[in-house]
Amino acid sequence: MQMDKILIVENDYDLAQKLCGAFIDNETAAVSCGSINAAVALAEDEYFNMVIVDELLPDGNSIDYIKKLKTCNSFNSISKTSVIMIVPDELVDDIETAQENGADDCITKPFSTAALKARVATQLKKHKWMYNFEASKRFDAIGTASIKGIRGEHMVAIDKYMFDFDKMEFRCMGEGVELNGIEEKLLRILIENKGVVLRKEALIERMRSETDMFIDRKILADAITTLRDKLDAAEYIKAIYGIGYMWSTNID
Repeated sequence: MQMDKILIVENDYDLAQKLCGAFIDNETAAVSCGSINAAVALAEDEYFNMVIVDELLPDGNSIDYIKKLKTCNSFNSISKTSVIMIVPDELVDDIETAQENGADDCITKPFSTAALKARVATQLKKHKWMYNFEASKRFDAIGTASIKGIRGEHMVAIDKYMFDFDKMEFRCMGEGVELNGIEEKLLRILIENKGVVLRKEALIERMRSETDMFIDRKILADAITTLRDKLDAAEYIKAIYGIGYMWSTNID
């Protein structure tokens, strides 16, 4: 199961540590920083499902930061990042402005950790619903996704796997796995579309156009079988009878 990653932008160190501790469990991971500049740097290098940002930070306007997040390449994807803004009680009038400029929700300070966790859970559920809805629309339209499905990242970590599509290095449990050109392309397309069933014909057409190789249903089926065996990925690479294939995100 992939964990939801949360970025907490809060210059009150004790509060930031308290919130990080509250969100570290089997389903979420949290990191914190104390300034907009640090938050921008983190967001450029890593994808976060959720950002919790205090309105009052020492180096800039948090509302401007939210607008940047919503237009940043790593956030401007099918799985858009949700933002909750922490607003001091005396600045409650700023909530409307924050929401008009991209905040998905706001919470006034002081607040209980339980109240914030409830709001985060609501936004993450909404986030997943929107992801599935958009993925379904994309699938119905073209049966496969664009390169942006990988959220701008060339290195992908999923459970026991580490895939570096720039260096063409693929690891399972830390051990290197050799893939040929067809298998590498197939893996990338599956990873770009995690959780989405890809129609066989759409998958074949994309692989033909991107490899300049002849690929038919038998070659595709053989490549799926070989890729599944090489990566020990029977739980992940699923054949959906009569439709196609997918990289499953429902792993126990």
